[in-house]
Amino acid sequence: ICPHDGREFGVSFPEELSSVVPVLIVAGEKDKEAVPQIQAWEHYRKTTSSKMIFEIKGGDHFCGNGPSGGSEAATEAGNEPFVLCNYMFAMLCGCGPCPLGVCNGPSGHARNEAPRGAVGGIVLAWLQLFLLGDESARSRLEAQPDIASGFESQKMDRL
Repeated sequence: ICPHDGREFGVSFPEELSSVVPVLIVAGEKDKEAVPQIQAWEHYRKTTSSKMIFEIKGGDHFCGNGPSGGSEAATEAGNEPFVLCNYMFAMLCGCGPCPLGVCNGPSGHARNEAPRGAVGGIVLAWLQLFLLGDESARSRLEAQPDIASGFESQKMDRL
């Protein structure tokens, strides 16, 4: 989950969030659109269920767009014509992204900034543990990845 404070939509941030559903928060340290200290960390502090926050070092608003992370530049690289397509679909049809399936995120191939798909590895381990009940995934959620500027969890003993 990539949290939003709701102000833009006229919705106030709840005082307490989920006490039942396990919550994984992926945030970018340098996200200017959803500043992690205002949105992601606030969401994390107010969640009372099993929870984990993974803040990607140097990550922008697009850092959770694929298994190896992502960036705005990677998302838009070579897809400039399709950015217009996405904009037109959103404005004219009220939907998006473009059904051509481009400009929807990075390729997912590992890069130096996210070796071996570190973002996807954490997300996959989280889903395996809390969705499938696979206890072997728990150990992969214990060590902070090298690309994390923030990595914290609480109440991880609950399934």
